[in-house]
Amino acid sequence: MSTYRGKHARPSRPSVRVATTHEGAREGDYKDIAKAAGDRGEGSSQPRLRHSRRKTLLVLIPIVVVVVVFVCGGVFVYHTFFETTPVEAGVSVGVSIPEGANTTQIATILKKHDVISDEHAFLQDVQNQHADSSLKPGDYHLVTLMDTTTLINMLVQGPPSTGSKLTVAEGLTLEQTATVVENSCGIKAADFLALARAADTYVADYTFLQGIYDNSLEGFLYPKTYNIPKDADADYVIRTLLDQFAKEISNLDLSLASANGLSLFDVVTVASLIEKETAANKERELVASVIYNRLNLGMRLQIDASVVYALGPSYDGHPLLNVDLEVNSPYNTYRVDTLPAGPICSPRIESIQAAAHPADTDYLYYVLTSKEGFHTFCATSEEFEAAKQVYREVFGIE
Repeated sequence: MSTYRGKHARPSRPSVRVATTHEGAREGDYKDIAKAAGDRGEGSSQPRLRHSRRKTLLVLIPIVVVVVVFVCGGVFVYHTFFETTPVEAGVSVGVSIPEGANTTQIATILKKHDVISDEHAFLQDVQNQHADSSLKPGDYHLVTLMDTTTLINMLVQGPPSTGSKLTVAEGLTLEQTATVVENSCGIKAADFLALARAADTYVADYTFLQGIYDNSLEGFLYPKTYNIPKDADADYVIRTLLDQFAKEISNLDLSLASANGLSLFDVVTVASLIEKETAANKERELVASVIYNRLNLGMRLQIDASVVYALGPSYDGHPLLNVDLEVNSPYNTYRVDTLPAGPICSPRIESIQAAAHPADTDYLYYVLTSKEGFHTFCATSEEFEAAKQVYREVFGIE
């Protein structure tokens, strides 16, 4: 905003008048001037002319010097700061993406090494490919001015591994994850489980673990594909998975959950149920709504996946029997009136988000009614019975 300074009157200056013939100069005045000049003679005027030229030269020389310096300086600044050397495409270049670098930081690094020419265009392409959270850190061998699609695919795939590739699938339990770690990294499953069931070892570094059940990391070892160094131990792997969990939930909005008295631990527990109940993204928020609606009405959740978890490693995959539904466990939602004691698997971020922001419905049931894995959601027991009949017909069950 401009500051009003008021009006300032300029100080008056004395007027200066130079007499001219038009202003009435006397003819005698001019005659006297001419006579004085004539008395000095013709030769006397030459020194005065040479002196005038010398003064002109003395004035011009500094001006010329200043102009030359200004021009030369401008050329130097242009070449130094503005002139760009064309980048040769296809030149091999080593690029290191640090752990924890976000997409904008990665774009800056790539531009610095001339792998890309336009940071904003790269960021837009990453967004278009939905790869924002999938670019992996590490050391890459790239080339200048790469094709953006090829580049993004390489960054999503990750750098060439000098160790082991560990893929923790969504929905795995601690025991299943330990087996995968042993098969992929050569780390004994028993060593991995011993640390995974000693969560107090990690609470100080990962505050989101506060309040977990039974000192177990179940639900917090984030499912993803990782590159694990060949000399890594169980602690390194666990911290890598916990670091990824922290990264995934860094922007998670828990305001609605908190307003309803739910902790992050509760949200992850609900998310683990969602992970086991549906593989369809569009159904996750609907399943979440059924879970919360039933809890609000005091209805037991009666989720089969919780029974399977309660049965533990002894479960062989057989269709659940009535006797199975009676297993005495705080994870058995056929027996407990609330959520299970804790998560029953490692959920993906989409399930966690759905648990934090369920759909607003009056659904109390859902039934699998297609071989593609989709469910029918019901608000009444009559709708539920009709959906069960569809289930029987689709799967040929009498």
